Amino acid sequence: MRCSAKITHFDLKPIFEMDSRKRVITNNIKYNLVSQGVGFVVGLMMFPFIVSHVGKEVYGAYLLVTTFIGYFGVLDFGVGAAIPKYIAEFVGKDDLKGANKIINASLFFYTIVGFFVATSLLILSFYFDHIFHIEPANVIIMRHLFWVAAGASLLIWPGRTFDSVLYGLQRFDWLSISNIAATILTAISAYFIFTHNLGMVWFVALFYFFIILRCLVSYIIVRYYTLKTAIHFPYFDRETSKMIFGFSFFLFLSGLLSLFIFNFDSFVIGAFASISAVTLYGVGYGLQNGFRAINSFIVGPILPAGAELEGKNEQDKQKELLFRGTKYMTMIFVPGVIITIIFAKLFINNWMGVGFAESILPAQVLISFWMFGSIINVGASLATTKGYVKVFFKINLLNALLNIGLSLALVRPLGILGVVLGTTIPMILVDFPLSLYQILKIMKVSFKDFFNLAIKKNLGVYLFAIIASVLALKFFQPVNVFLTIGEMGIVYGIVMLVGFYFFLSPKERKEILFMIKF
Repeated sequence: MRCSAKITHFDLKPIFEMDSRKRVITNNIKYNLVSQGVGFVVGLMMFPFIVSHVGKEVYGAYLLVTTFIGYFGVLDFGVGAAIPKYIAEFVGKDDLKGANKIINASLFFYTIVGFFVATSLLILSFYFDHIFHIEPANVIIMRHLFWVAAGASLLIWPGRTFDSVLYGLQRFDWLSISNIAATILTAISAYFIFTHNLGMVWFVALFYFFIILRCLVSYIIVRYYTLKTAIHFPYFDRETSKMIFGFSFFLFLSGLLSLFIFNFDSFVIGAFASISAVTLYGVGYGLQNGFRAINSFIVGPILPAGAELEGKNEQDKQKELLFRGTKYMTMIFVPGVIITIIFAKLFINNWMGVGFAESILPAQVLISFWMFGSIINVGASLATTKGYVKVFFKINLLNALLNIGLSLALVRPLGILGVVLGTTIPMILVDFPLSLYQILKIMKVSFKDFFNLAIKKNLGVYLFAIIASVLALKFFQPVNVFLTIGEMGIVYGIVMLVGFYFFLSPKERKEILFMIKF
């Protein structure tokens, strides 16, 4: 690969000369994980509690409403990713006027979207009972749920602007605190509401109220304590809108392609295999989706950090972030994938039962992509901060077309496994190498440097993860899913300790210890 610059030496001094930026990145990752973890645990506890008080149908009505709202999420058009990119970049340039334009243009766009969503939900509230079979007693409840969601959309969509601005400012601490507070307040409200028989409509109203309150906090922080920006409404600037959508539109299309790939798999399996086979496929999809979520939590803070460096034109520091970020990311992430693949048979049998044996090999194949995907995700975020989104959309489009062809060709002879192979093969053999090529080209880095500085030493960690997993299963096979998860966690912890003490240099160990402190 030809590059205009070559790195021949990698200084092992802590990245960014032990300044606060590395602490910011790692703290933001931790804030992300804590916030999502609290949300997951609270949601897990609330689900059976609410269902036990309102019944399956009323809760199903609530899920239908939230599903419709979820579909309207595509109207974001990628602006939610464009805002933090440009806010971070303009702040890096000390161009507060440019940041102010991004905020006002985005706020105006989201206000229009919010009005459209509210109107659509209001119309749906009068016709949904012609589409779904709802018990007459619950029709009015579902209609009220639509009304509450419609009213909330008028404020929640514009409020997204300020959440995204805080993301761009790398204030994940504020985002995490407000998310956790809203989650806990929602849980407390749920207990009060359902123990006093107030019903689902009250719960949803308070749920959206706390979201609006969280957005208001984000507005106050942005307006008065961080950027101290002036809000102009209505606001439209042709050049600013062109800049935002010129970047966001291809991210939006790439996101749609990613959703299409896995949804198409389900359709193919349902059409050419059976509906029950879709459930078998869903086991593997759920596992890979879990890794996708973990990956996004870890990589998410890289985008605003890289955009800030882009605004400051600090290309060398971006390259260091590429090397060190990829090295640490893959060292943490890939062993988890390897352990899950090796434990998949035991995990799925204990989790879903022996009737899901056909899910095991497809699940192992499907999640294997993340051994490759994690290698390129830090670089992809950095390339995105430089505005290279169209080229990755083209790669995703080619990947999607190959997925369609291979899945249709292999589903009849191989069933679920054929569809999974039709998805995984293009990802590993097309998406991964083409994306890596473009990343190294954009970052002006040779493959040799990238491999030696970001990948090579981690190979020993991966090998140890394989050995430790196989030995663990040989000596102890748990009989339930909780013990299985516990054994997987112990193996992962041992692998991380070995990686830390035997595959990192003293300076890298010191750096990691420095970064993991709050």
